[in-house]
Amino acid sequence: MLGEVVAIKRKALFMIAGWLVIMFCLTGCNKEQAETKDEEVVIPVQTAVVSKGTLSDITVVTGKLEALATSDVVPSGQGGKVAAVNVQVGSQVSKGQTLITLENTSEATLKAAIHQAEQGVTQAQSNLEIARINFEQASANYERGKQLYESGAIPQAGQAGFETAYEIPYKQAKVNFEQVAPAALASAQAAVAMAKENYNQQYNNSFIKSPISGVVTAINVNPGELASAAAQKPVVTVVNLAKVEVNTTVTESQINKIKQGQQVPVNVSAVSSQPFTGVITNIALAADPTSKAYPIKVQIDNARHLLKPGMFAEVQIEQTLPETILVPREAAVKRDSADIVWVVSQDRVKSREVTLGASDGKQIQILKGLKVGDQVVTSGQNMLDENTRVSVKSQVK
Repeated sequence: MLGEVVAIKRKALFMIAGWLVIMFCLTGCNKEQAETKDEEVVIPVQTAVVSKGTLSDITVVTGKLEALATSDVVPSGQGGKVAAVNVQVGSQVSKGQTLITLENTSEATLKAAIHQAEQGVTQAQSNLEIARINFEQASANYERGKQLYESGAIPQAGQAGFETAYEIPYKQAKVNFEQVAPAALASAQAAVAMAKENYNQQYNNSFIKSPISGVVTAINVNPGELASAAAQKPVVTVVNLAKVEVNTTVTESQINKIKQGQQVPVNVSAVSSQPFTGVITNIALAADPTSKAYPIKVQIDNARHLLKPGMFAEVQIEQTLPETILVPREAAVKRDSADIVWVVSQDRVKSREVTLGASDGKQIQILKGLKVGDQVVTSGQNMLDENTRVSVKSQVK
């Protein structure tokens, strides 16, 4: 009985030992397989081939929109009391349109002055006609007296009588008809013209008109108030919004790279996410002595009046840079404080420190560290280490 028990225990020990050997073998094999598997990990990446090309460097300069033409309208002459305001803020007006009407209290006086001056012309014309008649009569008497004198009917001693009776009256009538009376008529006619001019001026001054076409942006008087050119504020402000312009500046490195008539994108975020097209209309020949920058003006069509004076605007000035080595922007990454790219060579990667240049958001200049034809990683860099094996799943064109 005891022998059987010992045999059973011995058999159990052999079975346990066998299982331990099997488990040890399995564990060792799995560990070996895992280690082998770790050594063969391959990271999928996207790459791009290094090439040469040119970038467009975009510089943004800022400014505020201004109306191309603004008129602060004031009364002509001495002004007067406002009889009517004929427009409202926001009204579209044309050049010459009446904005404000003033009371004309002197109209009756001015008309009376014209009437009086016209009466003077009538009198002067009558005087001229009388002078003509007198001259013709004196001329006829003179001719008859001269014939009598030359025929001896008037003694030689009567020459003084001839001059007194015939010659002097003739000369006086001649001067009066040819000089004095015409001058008086001309003076009277001038007086009429002056009276009418005064009337027209006073009458026209009663209507304050717009000197430009545009939009009324301010009205500073009401009916019954006095409108005067000496006031601190204009009675009406009219702004032409058909075109607006941005007054801004560029640096000395940019001034000779732009030209008058050049089209540039202008962003006005308050109005649209899409840029407007502006035209450089003026480029200063000298720098501003304070800022040392060069003022320029950029004009924008504004037919729909969406752009308003005072809005903030960004002008994009684009310049083509010299040809350099280019890579996709995402190929360059930071490691510590250095800029690097991962270069693929025979299915493995190595990091390479580079010097970066300008970027247009899609591509970036590599000033130092790469050569044309290098294959660089553009996606999956966070999984890489030195000499990591990679597989290229796609290549950026």
